[in-house]
Amino acid sequence: MRSHSFFPALIGLLPLVPVSGVVASPCHPHGPPKGVSHAHGPGGGSHNGAGNGHGGGHGGPPGFPANGSPGYPPFHGNGTHGGFPPYNGNGSSPITTTTTTTTTTTTTTDGATTTATDTTTTTGITTTTTTGTTTTATTTTSTASPTGCDYWLENIAHQGLAPYAIPGYRVFRSVKEFGARGDGINDDTDAINAAISSGNRCGPGCDGSTTSPALVYFPPGTYLVSRPIIDYYYTQIIGNARCRPVIKASGNFTANWVIDSNPYQNTGNLAWGSTNVFWRQISNFIIDMTAAPPPTDPNAPGLAGIHWPSSQATSLSNIEFMMSQDSATTQQGIFIESGSGGYLGDLTFNGGRYGLQVGNQQFTMRNLVFNNVQTAIRQIWSWGWTYQGISINNCRVGFDFTSISDDPELFGQYQVGSITILDSSINNTPIGILIGNADGADTRSVNNFIFENIALNNVAVAIRNLNNGGIDLVGTPVDTVIRAWGRGNEYNTATALNNTPGTPIAGTFTPFARPASLLTPDGRYYARSKPLYSDLPASAFLSARSFGAVGNGQTDDTDALNQLFAAAAEQGKVAYIDHGQYIVTRTVFIPPGTRITGESYPQIVSAGQFFNNVANPQPVVQVGIAGQPGSIEWSDTIVSTRGQQAGAIGIQYNLASAGSGQPSGMWDVHVRIGGFRGSNLQLEQCAKTPEINANLPGNVNPNCIAAFMSMHITAPSSGLYMENCWFWVADHDIEDEANNSQITVYAGRGLLIESLVGQIWLVGTGVEHHQMYEYQLYNTNNIEMGQIQTETAYYQPNPDARLPFPVDQRFHDPVFGPGADGWGLRIVNSRGISVYGAGLYSFFDNYDQSTCIPGKNCQRNIFSLEGANDVSVYNLNTVGTTYMATVNGRDIIPAADNDGMFVDSVAYVHTA
Repeated sequence: MRSHSFFPALIGLLPLVPVSGVVASPCHPHGPPKGVSHAHGPGGGSHNGAGNGHGGGHGGPPGFPANGSPGYPPFHGNGTHGGFPPYNGNGSSPITTTTTTTTTTTTTTDGATTTATDTTTTTGITTTTTTGTTTTATTTTSTASPTGCDYWLENIAHQGLAPYAIPGYRVFRSVKEFGARGDGINDDTDAINAAISSGNRCGPGCDGSTTSPALVYFPPGTYLVSRPIIDYYYTQIIGNARCRPVIKASGNFTANWVIDSNPYQNTGNLAWGSTNVFWRQISNFIIDMTAAPPPTDPNAPGLAGIHWPSSQATSLSNIEFMMSQDSATTQQGIFIESGSGGYLGDLTFNGGRYGLQVGNQQFTMRNLVFNNVQTAIRQIWSWGWTYQGISINNCRVGFDFTSISDDPELFGQYQVGSITILDSSINNTPIGILIGNADGADTRSVNNFIFENIALNNVAVAIRNLNNGGIDLVGTPVDTVIRAWGRGNEYNTATALNNTPGTPIAGTFTPFARPASLLTPDGRYYARSKPLYSDLPASAFLSARSFGAVGNGQTDDTDALNQLFAAAAEQGKVAYIDHGQYIVTRTVFIPPGTRITGESYPQIVSAGQFFNNVANPQPVVQVGIAGQPGSIEWSDTIVSTRGQQAGAIGIQYNLASAGSGQPSGMWDVHVRIGGFRGSNLQLEQCAKTPEINANLPGNVNPNCIAAFMSMHITAPSSGLYMENCWFWVADHDIEDEANNSQITVYAGRGLLIESLVGQIWLVGTGVEHHQMYEYQLYNTNNIEMGQIQTETAYYQPNPDARLPFPVDQRFHDPVFGPGADGWGLRIVNSRGISVYGAGLYSFFDNYDQSTCIPGKNCQRNIFSLEGANDVSVYNLNTVGTTYMATVNGRDIIPAADNDGMFVDSVAYVHTA
C-alpha cells in the first residue's frame, strides 16, 4: 500500500545497527528497491527532502540522529517522504510529577498479573475498566471443555499446504520442534529464529511473498532470549491462549527490541518497506523485559517489546508487556516509527517509560490497558489515528501529542496530524492529555483532536496545552467525563456551500447523537474481540483437508468447503481452514451458526466462467440467504479471484443478525484481488501501461478485469461487526521476483453497504484501488466507522471511473463524467452514520505523482454526500484532492483551506 511513507525522524530513538545473525534471504539476496511507492509499488520523485519517491518503503528521514553518534548513523533516503526531520529533544516526558499508588493485583490462569477491575461512575455513564480481552459468546457444543493448558491449536492435526513453496514445506511449526525448551533457563533465541526462518522463507532481503506462509506456535513456558526474535513475511506467531507463554529478555539482552518484525539493515533501511508489510500476526503472549539491562549507549532507545513498522492486514492481540517499574527506566512496550496501518488491540502494558511510542500514517487501536506506565502513549507522528476503549491507570501522563520538528527549516512544526479518542478512561493520572509545545510555531491544519466520552477519575488536569503553558480543560472533580472536546475546523455541510470557511473548534462542543442500536448499556459503542476458542477442545474443530478439500491451487474444492461449513453449523463446531489455496468454481455458502477460522490466511479463490458474467454477478462466498436470521463468526481468511472474473463478488453478506442474540463478526477477513502467485493477475499478465490511452475502445486488458465487487452487505441484512478487514485490489505484484513492480488490475466496486436496518460496525477497515468507489453507503442506517482508509486506483483517469465496468443501477452505481476518478467514500440517503476518522487518499494521476500531490489535484473530489443524509465525520483527512467533500454535486471544503502535514485535515464535518 502506501505511495507515501511519511515518517519524521526521531532523535535518539532509532538505532541502525544491523541485528547480529540476520542475513539476506536466500530467495532474494539484496535490499529493498529504491523508491518503493506509498501504495506498494515504485514511486515518483522526492518531496521536500531526501527520499527518492513519495514515500515508499521505509528509507528514513535525513539527518538522524542529530549528533550522528557512532553506531547510530543518519538514515539514507530510500523512497521515504523527506522533509520531516528530527523531533525536538530526546523523547523525555515534560512532566516531572511522581505519583505513588498501590495497585491491587490478581493472577490469571496464564500466570499474568493484572490490575483489579476499576469502576468509575459519572453523570449518566458508568465506565468499567478491565485488563482482559473482550469475551465472546460462542455456540454451545456437546464436546467436553479442555482442562489445564490444553489448547486446540496444539492438539489438532496440522495439514496446511503451501502449494508454491519448496517440497516438504511445513506451514505449522512449533518452536519446541526446533529445540526451544521454554524452561526460563536455557537461551532459546536460536531455536525460535530457526522455527521462523525454516523452509527458504521470505526474510530480510526478500521484497515480499505469499508462497511461504507460517504459523509459528509457542507452547506454554518461559522462553529466554538474549537477542531479538526476527519476524518474517506472511507469518503468524501464536502462543497458547489458555496459558500464554512468556518471552523473557535475559539479563544480557543485547539489542533494542525483543521481537523485531522489520530489522534495520546495513544500508540503514528496514528489511521491508514498512508500507508494504502485510499479513502478519502476533498473539497470545507475555513479553517480560524486567530482567533486561538498561542501555549502555545514552543515544540508544529504550528496549521495546515489539518493533512493529507495518501496514494493512497485520495485528497484535492478547499480549501483556511486563516492564521495569524503576523511575529511570527507558523501556517501552511497542515501538512503531513508520508504515500504513493497521490495527492492534487487546493489549496490556505494565510499567515502563512508554507503553506505546508510535508513528504511522493511520491506525486503529482498541481495548488497550496501561498500568503504572510513566507515559501511556507517546505519539511520534500521525496522519489520522483512532483510539477506542483505552484504559489508563496510575500513570504520570495518559496521552502525549506534543511532538514537533527541530529541523532548522521546519522548526516548530507539529508532527501529530489528527487524533480521535473515544469511549476511554483515565484513572489516578495527574495529566490526562498533553497537547501543544512551547516551541511550536505552526499555522497548518495539524494537531486536530476529537476526544469523546472519556471518563476521568482522580485526574487533576484533563488537557494541558504546552503551547501556552495553560490548562485547556481541568480534570476531576470538575470534569468527570470529557463528553466532547475538539480542536480544528468544523464544517456544517448545509452552510459550507459557496466555499464558506470552516468554523474553528477550540474546546468543548456538542457531540453528535449516537444511534442506540450501536451501543452497549454503558453508552459505549459495541466492540468484540476476535474469538480464540480457548474454551473448546481439539475435537470441536472440523478440518477443511479432512473434509476432502485439497488446497493445492488446482483442485476444485467447492463441494468440500460447502460440506465443511454445513457440518460445522449443524454440529455446533468450528470450521478450521488449513492453509492452502482453495479453488472454487461455484459459490461457497456459509449458513447461520457457522464459526470459521483459518491457518495463516488460507485463500478461497474463484475461478472459471461462473464468475465471469458482468451482467449476472455471483458471490464467491455467500453468508446466509437474504434476510435469514442468525449469525456467524469468521476470522483469518483471504477471499480472492483468479484471472478474468468480471462477475465475481468477493463476499456477499445476507444475514439479519440484528436481534439474533449477538451480531455476526468478521476479524482479519480480507479480500485480495491480484498480485499474488496463483492469481494469474501478476506482472506478467497485468503490467501497468500508462503510455496507452485506456479510455479508447479495446485498450483495457480484458484478462485483468478481476472482480465485480469486493463485498456487498445487502439490503435485508443487518448486525455485522467487522474488525481489521482489508479489501485490496493489488497495485503491485507482491511476489519477490517482481521487485514490487506496479500492475493494473480492475475491480469495479469496493464495499457496498445497503442494509436497511444497519447495526454495523467497521473497526480498522480499509478499501483500496477499485474503479467506482471504495466505500458506498446507500439507503442504510446506524453504522459506526473508524478509522477507515482508502486509496484511489493509481491508473485513473486512464481509464477513468467509467471503465471498464458499466453502470449497473441494480447496485446503485454512481454516474461519472469524462476524466473522473472513483469516490473514496460515497453516502446516499443514509442516517445514523458516525465516522471516527477517515483517510481518503489519491496519490497518483495515471501513475504519476510528481505534480498532482503538491498541486492537490490528483483528483478533484473524493467524498460525496447525496440526497438526504444524517452523517457525522470526525477527523477527515485527504491527500491529492482539490476539494475534501461534495454535497449533491457541489464541491465544498477546499483542501487548500485545510492544509495539514502531508494530508489536508478537517476536525469535524456533519450534515445539518
